Amino acid sequence: MKENRLFLARLDPTADPRLARGFQILKDRIEQRCRLSVTEAEREAQLVLRISDTLLFEAFRIDEVDGATRVSGGSERGLLYGIGKFLRTSQYFETFLPSAWRGISAPQGSLRGMYFATHFHNWYHVATETEIIRYTEEIALWGANAIMVIFPMINLRGWDDPQAEPAMDMLLTFARAARELGLQFATSINNTQFSGAPASIRATPLPDPTHRRGNSGHPVCPSNPEGLDYILSNARQLFERLSDIGLDLLCHWPYDEGGCGCQDCWPWGARGYLSLSRAVSALAHKKSPHIKVLVSTWTFDTPPAGE
Repeated sequence: MKENRLFLARLDPTADPRLARGFQILKDRIEQRCRLSVTEAEREAQLVLRISDTLLFEAFRIDEVDGATRVSGGSERGLLYGIGKFLRTSQYFETFLPSAWRGISAPQGSLRGMYFATHFHNWYHVATETEIIRYTEEIALWGANAIMVIFPMINLRGWDDPQAEPAMDMLLTFARAARELGLQFATSINNTQFSGAPASIRATPLPDPTHRRGNSGHPVCPSNPEGLDYILSNARQLFERLSDIGLDLLCHWPYDEGGCGCQDCWPWGARGYLSLSRAVSALAHKKSPHIKVLVSTWTFDTPPAGE
């Protein structure tokens, strides 16, 4: 059995303390892929990690300094992207061949996110906290700066449903994983509410001759004052539960799980959906004044709405 080789890395001592998370991720990935022990060293380091105020916030640079490979980021987020590039362009055998890539890179889009659908008992739904953290790290290494997870009302009868607290715990686990990496966190809430919503406030089914629009079976009509109160009450409770962690982005989605086709809401995408989105956004801004709102136009080109 060959003796493990030693690959030394050093953190810039003047850098943000969160740099240590990037070092730990790099150490973990290299040691997982080859027989190598990665340690932090004061001198003769083969790899240097640092934050540079000469780079754009999310940009990174890989170059050489004093015989060592240096990965610099305009922020801890930019450094993560640089570490990801370094890891993907290195080679892993019984020994480690560091990346020969050199240059500067910066993302073109201001928002690069992933939506984790956590309400179908898929991997996202049943993953352990350890798996969630590692997966979120991988998304960050590829250059994402936001993740989105919803509270799955579609699966629940109400806040007193036995599965409501586990679902909220799962949502908070994803939110914490994003926060600890410096990523933005997003969620969504619309008129697709709990299955236990009163029948008196249920939405009118949407016209759907081409069968492209969704229908969860229990959306609520926001043009009904009682229905709007019900939606906003649930939204208020959701935002309150997220207030300690914080919310950066609120995404409104029109047709995935249904809308409302009543005379006051239709056409949904250009009427009821926009009105409800404004009301929910105003509520979210009270809890998180800095929040940004994303508005989707999915299936707006579907007849006969003419949106």
